Amino acid sequence: MIEKYFAIAPEKARELIEKTKKQKPVKHGIDSHVYVFDEYAVLAARNLKLRNIATQDDDLAYLDELIQTLLELREQGVSVVPILGYRVDKDDEDGTGYVLQPRAKGSEMYDDENVYETILLKTARIAAAPQAHFNKFISGIIVLFDNDILIDFYGKSNFFYDDDAGFQFIDLKAHTDYKYGLTEQKFDSTLLAAYYGFAPCHFAAGTKLLPHFAMDETAVAALGETALAQLIHDNKAIYDKCKTALLRNGVTEEQMRQAFEILKIFGID
Repeated sequence: MIEKYFAIAPEKARELIEKTKKQKPVKHGIDSHVYVFDEYAVLAARNLKLRNIATQDDDLAYLDELIQTLLELREQGVSVVPILGYRVDKDDEDGTGYVLQPRAKGSEMYDDENVYETILLKTARIAAAPQAHFNKFISGIIVLFDNDILIDFYGKSNFFYDDDAGFQFIDLKAHTDYKYGLTEQKFDSTLLAAYYGFAPCHFAAGTKLLPHFAMDETAVAALGETALAQLIHDNKAIYDKCKTALLRNGVTEEQMRQAFEILKIFGID
């Protein structure tokens, strides 16, 4: 068994891991079950020896480096939910074990499994968020990409929102392809922010970039005219705040034009 605890006492970590064996998880991921205890979250996970889907990390060197970077970024004020430590079965080929993290503040930006059941409530809440929260969200995207940390934008549940803390990044468990030598060129972080920075309002039609966020005709019809009008209004408010935040963080109009050639944000002409 391999145990490494970077920002949590080993005794506390072991206590939390033991508690998971007596409690049901609150969330099921693709390769993990999530348990929460006060200010902590424990992930019973598989594939801990795998980074970025395809990169083997048998000695967990990449994971250790990632953890150190996330802890440093948190100290610098970036709204990341870092890894505090882990336990891994060293003889397991995939790396089955446990990951310990702080519990994210607030709630998921949207629930991937029930997006359309909560879309009006969640969108209205995000639309009311202050501009400062959006500015920090975009700044965080750029800083994370500058540090070659991969952000999974394909699930809105990978972002939490709290009325006081603002947006928080979770599920940060891999570096970018460039870090692993899978691509020769490092992408421009501000251009990536232009593509993905509209995630809080990215309900789209016909987009290939973020297909999980598509508002198809069935979903639109199910909302009804009154709810649809409210959703368009709130989505436009979020869009405006995202665009302002992008410009304030050094993203150019030309970069946004490139992004909009692919993106088609719901309710925005």
